[in-house]
Amino acid sequence: MTGLQHTKAGHRRIMRRFSAALAAVLWAAGSLTACGSLSSRDDANGVSIRQPEGPMVSIGVASDQPGLGVWHNGGYSGFDVDVARYVAKALGYADKQIVFKPVTPRSRVSMLESAQVDMVVSSFGITERHESAVTMTGPYLIVRQDLLVRAADAGDITGIKDMNGRKACVVAGSDVTDAVRSQAPKASIEERDDYGQCLTSLLIGDVDAVAAGDAILTGLATVKGNGYVQVVGAPFGEERYGIAVKHGNTQLADSIGDILSDMIDDGTWRQAVRGMRRQISYTVDSKLNPPDPAASSDTASSDPEQGDE
Repeated sequence: MTGLQHTKAGHRRIMRRFSAALAAVLWAAGSLTACGSLSSRDDANGVSIRQPEGPMVSIGVASDQPGLGVWHNGGYSGFDVDVARYVAKALGYADKQIVFKPVTPRSRVSMLESAQVDMVVSSFGITERHESAVTMTGPYLIVRQDLLVRAADAGDITGIKDMNGRKACVVAGSDVTDAVRSQAPKASIEERDDYGQCLTSLLIGDVDAVAAGDAILTGLATVKGNGYVQVVGAPFGEERYGIAVKHGNTQLADSIGDILSDMIDDGTWRQAVRGMRRQISYTVDSKLNPPDPAASSDTASSDPEQGDE
């Protein structure tokens, strides 16, 4: 890109951010959870929490994806949670004003539509199917689709084609189902409500593999697999994880997209990636990440995890 192109692109980005930031302020003032006094309530995990005065932002995250989004010791943690918190703070919310709510691939769209959450940051793939129901921005992470198998079967299942005639477990509503059907048409696909159920089905022999993004599978294997399962390491597709807001809220989506670019530019994204690596020993694919090279041209061709420790 020439210097003139850089200048024009930078000017367009500044103007877009100004209008998007204004939209975000108006959204925060009028569209989020209403103001109220401090009160106690139980969240979906049965933990009593305090609701602060002032507007709150409710963010849907996963509770069963180690390294990305998991409920542990009374709070949520993981890469997706780090991204969600960064976005919320950039929109003007303090920690006490951020409420995380558990979502699943099956429930996340309906929870946005019913205003139970204001946005979803939960390994949500940017696809035409999803964009017909919600408005998405990103991606903030690109992963590869893969298989998780029992370690004893690793020699027999070396790729997606080996799933023909075998059973694959997917979480209902996840994006990997179509890829399995197209590349292993004779595979039997069994749906479960969450990844913990898929892992249990794999361990007890009800299915032969779990299909999902490799970050999710690595987290399951590292934290819950106890050495009995392993990721095949033969990717058969990609997923571009984005942030979803209610359908039609394009100005907010644009604002969040610029915030994600800032997260990449200022090094916070790399810090979050390193945190995920420490938690689950997952290394992002440097050929795919950082996911927005135009916004972070100085890091797009380098190791995405490099930087100050």
